[in-house]
Amino acid sequence: MRTVALRGRIVTDYEVWEEGTVLLEGGRVAGVGREALEADEVHEYPEYFVLPGFVDLQVNGSFGMDVVTDPGRLGELSERLVATGTTSYLPTVISSPVGLYRKVIPALAEAMSEAQPGAEPLGLHLEGPFINAEKKGAHPEEFLSPPDAGLLNELLDLGPVRMLTLAPELKGAAELAEEAVRRGVAVSAGHSNAHFGLAYGSFDRRVAGVTHLFNAMSPLHHREPGLPGAAFAHPRAISGLIADGRHVHPQTVALALRMLGPDRLYLTTDAIAATGMGPGEYPLASRRTYLDAAEGVPTLSDGTIAGSILTMDEAFRNILTFTDCTIPEAARMTAATPARFVGEGARKGRLAPGYDADVAVLGPDNLAVAAVYKGGAKVFG
Repeated sequence: MRTVALRGRIVTDYEVWEEGTVLLEGGRVAGVGREALEADEVHEYPEYFVLPGFVDLQVNGSFGMDVVTDPGRLGELSERLVATGTTSYLPTVISSPVGLYRKVIPALAEAMSEAQPGAEPLGLHLEGPFINAEKKGAHPEEFLSPPDAGLLNELLDLGPVRMLTLAPELKGAAELAEEAVRRGVAVSAGHSNAHFGLAYGSFDRRVAGVTHLFNAMSPLHHREPGLPGAAFAHPRAISGLIADGRHVHPQTVALALRMLGPDRLYLTTDAIAATGMGPGEYPLASRRTYLDAAEGVPTLSDGTIAGSILTMDEAFRNILTFTDCTIPEAARMTAATPARFVGEGARKGRLAPGYDADVAVLGPDNLAVAAVYKGGAKVFG
């Protein structure tokens, strides 16, 4: 099989090699070394950072496309996402009418079954409908549902769901989480008003972590630490975070990293169709959102924040700016940790032999995406 060598500053799990090579063969990483490994095809990236492609667990849409209203354009979305360094992602469906789920999930499943020249959809993220109306955020309240095992199993039967966000305090949520995990779905607490004790106990059972930490959940308070405090305290919980500087203050981002570390904190975008676009009106499943240039964050007509316009390369740069983390730690938060959260930690998110040959190359000065390889093939740059 033809081999491809990428030479540059190699970002490993814990350090940066100033000179090294990643060898790609047959869609996998065949070798990683400090020396100049030989190959049939060599790409030189002197001074550039060579690191794992980003894994985004929450993508409602981007570049004018919404995964619910435009399921047939999923391939186009995948092609556009690689320009942000993203090589794997979860198309995300927020709380919707049952009839819409029955239409959209199979359509997305069909689109995912087709060869993707760009970023790889690993499966779907169902954000809702089993969430708390008190913390609904941009989710339409009329489409929320109490935990219902029959509905859950119907949704899981419709397509390849990999992640489910629910409110663990709802009656029947523990049993729902048990069933989801039994069927291979990662369960995350979000849009929740859970108090500390209940949230901590849910992490003892089947809930693996938290969706967009601090947003749409019980607050961190010194007498009642809430869901964020439980995420900090529990050694098992892994939390996603939107590092755009608007959803969470930069100093709170830094606090979260100090409390959790890069192996229990992953970065996500919660991107919507407005991402990569200008001011205007954009869909978010059954809702309409509005992006104002001055605000820099999409909202509903009443001002409620509705997703973000963040990209993963921006999140990578932001975490370096907001905190004192290293480039390898930022790479873990944007690749290895989210991959592990959804059960892909054995093949995604690391530059190591046997892993998928998904690689992002970032510029030496501004950390802009210069090139991206997916399955060993160059798909950007």
